[in-house]
Amino acid sequence: MEYLKKGIKVGIREMTAEDCADIVRWRNTEKVRSHYVYREEFTLETEKKYFEDQVLTGKVFQYIICELDRDGRAIGSAVFKDYRPEERQIEYGLFIGEEDTDGKGLGKEASQLCIAMAFEKFDVDRVLGRIFHDNIASLVSHIRIGMFPCGYIKDVQCTDGEVKDMVLVAAEKERFTALMKAAERTDKDR
Repeated sequence: MEYLKKGIKVGIREMTAEDCADIVRWRNTEKVRSHYVYREEFTLETEKKYFEDQVLTGKVFQYIICELDRDGRAIGSAVFKDYRPEERQIEYGLFIGEEDTDGKGLGKEASQLCIAMAFEKFDVDRVLGRIFHDNIASLVSHIRIGMFPCGYIKDVQCTDGEVKDMVLVAAEKERFTALMKAAERTDKDR
């Protein structure tokens, strides 16, 4: 399997039409759905249309996260959207959908790889993310990899009527790259 980015535990590859069924299955779980503004039931038909209209046209960039020690099993997805070259930034989101992966550090490594990939693939200096304020695990994980809170959005209304606040987080290229290099040196010294 060809990966765009590969770490110790996960690899990031291009999404294909065959991945649409997994996206639907993952996004329809409460675990994943509760962390999104859009909470309506996904269908295979609408996901395939999204893939054709958004991903294949380059309006969004969607990738599949694979678990390397399980023969490259697909476990989640990352999406980059709102690419603004003139502002040198892009927004990203990520989820791990397979239930048996919790607590293994796969999301953290996938986030690191995705942000590094964004700085390599897109002409950006900043990667943004939006995380619900009560999603503590995601907030802590993103801060640990070098993202920092940079804003707050109050009263975001989800499609099911729930209203929650969101924290904006950002990774800046120079700072993120320096942190990753320092982490590599630390890992080599162990």
